[in-house]
Amino acid sequence: MMLSTGIEGLDNLLGGGIPERHVVAVVGAYGTGKTILGLHFIYAGLKNGEKCIMISFDEDEESIIETAKSVGMDLNEFSDSVKITRLEAIEVKESLERIESDLPEIIMDFRARRVVIDSISVLETLFDDAGRYRMLSNLRRILKSSGVTAIITSEADKYNPTASKYGILEYVCDGLICLKIIRKSELDEPVLGIEVVKMRRVKHSRKPKPYVITENGIVVFEEAEIF
Repeated sequence: MMLSTGIEGLDNLLGGGIPERHVVAVVGAYGTGKTILGLHFIYAGLKNGEKCIMISFDEDEESIIETAKSVGMDLNEFSDSVKITRLEAIEVKESLERIESDLPEIIMDFRARRVVIDSISVLETLFDDAGRYRMLSNLRRILKSSGVTAIITSEADKYNPTASKYGILEYVCDGLICLKIIRKSELDEPVLGIEVVKMRRVKHSRKPKPYVITENGIVVFEEAEIF
């Protein structure tokens, strides 16, 4: 079964949406709309009667609700069905074992179907490579065993826009969607491009497509070319 991302053009690129129980990485530079994409995914679930959890390492609940409202999504309408939690990255590192035991319980008790974690890069900075891999693998295992469909956002690598900041997240996820700022030349106005780099068990388009962020969120121009 496919779950809609809440973005029609992206669903079409994916051949219908994100497969149920997949854990998908959304990678992009600052300002490309990673949080908004995650909110689309949450909002689509809420409108479908599903319970959703958003865990943020960046913004508090009020800020996330305001961001959603700025792109036409009123989360307050679904206050009983959405749980928004801000976690302090340093506290999480110090009590990672507790988080690993608590998170499945939170998901199960709330009976969530969708989870968004935004942005994992904040937490990754606190570990070395071995620690990052272990932390991300454990997180994937928790999400998989809880039966949810999840999006984990990450900053892109500075020199490679189709890789996460530390190059580990995409290897532990079932899918990778990249949000890129593309310039034809240094003097040209930048264009935003979305690319489905991988999605297990899905025959998807691999061609980057232009998109914009409007007052109604992300709009993907699936019929258009970037240049």
